[in-house]
Amino acid sequence: MSTPTDTSAARRSAKVPRTTPADLLPLLTASVRAVLTLLVPMVALCVLGWIASVRSTSSLAAVARVGVDLWLLAHGSSVAIVGGSVGIAPLGLTVLAVLSSRRAVRMWLRDQLEAERDVPFWRGLGVFAGGYAVFAVLLALVSRSGVGAASLSMSLLGGFLVAALGALVALWAHRPALPAAVPAVVVAALRPAVAACAGLVGTGALLVAVALVHGRSEVLALHAALDPGVFGGLLLTLAQALLLPTFAVWGLSWATGVGFAVGTGTSVAPGGTTLDTLPTVPVLGALPTPGVTPAWAWAVVAVPVLVGAAAWVLQSRRGRPVHGLLTRCGAALLTGAGTGVLVAGLGFFAGGALGHGRMADLGPDALLTGAAAGGEVAAGALIAVLLSRAWTAWRGTKVVVTMPDAGGGAPRKLL
Repeated sequence: MSTPTDTSAARRSAKVPRTTPADLLPLLTASVRAVLTLLVPMVALCVLGWIASVRSTSSLAAVARVGVDLWLLAHGSSVAIVGGSVGIAPLGLTVLAVLSSRRAVRMWLRDQLEAERDVPFWRGLGVFAGGYAVFAVLLALVSRSGVGAASLSMSLLGGFLVAALGALVALWAHRPALPAAVPAVVVAALRPAVAACAGLVGTGALLVAVALVHGRSEVLALHAALDPGVFGGLLLTLAQALLLPTFAVWGLSWATGVGFAVGTGTSVAPGGTTLDTLPTVPVLGALPTPGVTPAWAWAVVAVPVLVGAAAWVLQSRRGRPVHGLLTRCGAALLTGAGTGVLVAGLGFFAGGALGHGRMADLGPDALLTGAAAGGEVAAGALIAVLLSRAWTAWRGTKVVVTMPDAGGGAPRKLL
C-alpha cells in the first residue's frame, strides 16, 4: 500500500522528462567551447609576442604550434623536443582550463534546469570529459612538427582529468549519493583529505609569497637585465604569474621537508640549498641563498601536521559523526593516504624536464612528496583524534568529594 508521500514523489518524478542522448549532445559543443575559450587567447598572445619581437625568425605556423603546446602542457602532457622534453605544467593555465570547463558545463546545466529535465551526473561528466579529451588528442596531432611533438596518451589522460574536474565542480550540487557499499571510514576521510591538500597548497603559496618579498631586489635585477621592453615585459610577467601555482607546489614540497630540484644535482630543502647555474627567469631570483639553512627552518615540517589536525577537526564539526576510536583512527590514516595521493598528483604536474642536460630535472619528486605529506597529515589527524578522545574522557569524569555536615547529619556529596 502506497503512502501519500510516495504517491506525490512518484507524480513529481513523472513530471520530470528523462534525459535522452540528444540532451547530452550539447555537452560535446560545450567541450569544444571550453577548449577554444582558453586556446584562442593563448595562441593570440604568442602571435602578438612574435610580432613584437624583431629578432624572431620563426614562421607564423610555428608560433601557433607553440601556443597549442603550452595549452597541452597545462593539461599534463609532455612535449618532446630535439634532445630532450618539456614536462612542467603551468598550473595557472590548468586552473583557467578547469574554470573554463566549469563555465561551459554550467551553461548546459542551466538549460537542463530551465527545461525541467533531470541532470545525469555521471553520463554528463563522461560525455563532456570524453569530448574534451578527444579534442586534446586532435590538437596534439595537429601541433606535431619536426621541432616538438606532444604525447598523445598524456594529452588524452590530462584532457579528460582537467575537464572531469571542471564538470565535477559544476555538477557537484547534483551528485548522487555514495553507494551503501562504501565503508563509513572511507566516507569520513574524503572531505578532510581534500581540505588538507588545499591547506598544504595554501601553505606553499604563502611560502612563495614570502620568498618573493624577501628576494624582490634579485627578481627586479634579473628582470632589468633581460631588458624585455614594455610588451615583452608584460608577456614575461604574465608567464611567470601563470607559473606561480606551480611554484606553490614546489613550496608545498619544501614545507614537507622533501624539497625540490632546480636542475640535475641541485636541491632546495629546509636542510640546505645547493644550486648551479639557473635559467634567466626573474622569479627564480627568490630562491634561497646556497648553503646550510638554519636549524630552525626544520620547524616548517610541523605545518603539514597542523594542517592535518585542523582538517580533521573541521570534519568532525561539519561532517557526519564517526563513532568508535578505532574507526576514527582508521579514518585519520585514510585522510593522510588520500592527501598523499592528491599531493603526488600535483607534484607530477609541477615537476619534470625543461629541455635537456641539467634542466632535465626540475620540481619536486612526486612520490616522495606525496608520501611525506600523507604521513605528516596522518600524524596530525591521529593527534587530533587522540586529543579529542582524551578531552572527552576528561570532561566526562565525575569527581565525588564527601564533606562532613556541620550539624552532625549525613555527609554531603559534591560533584
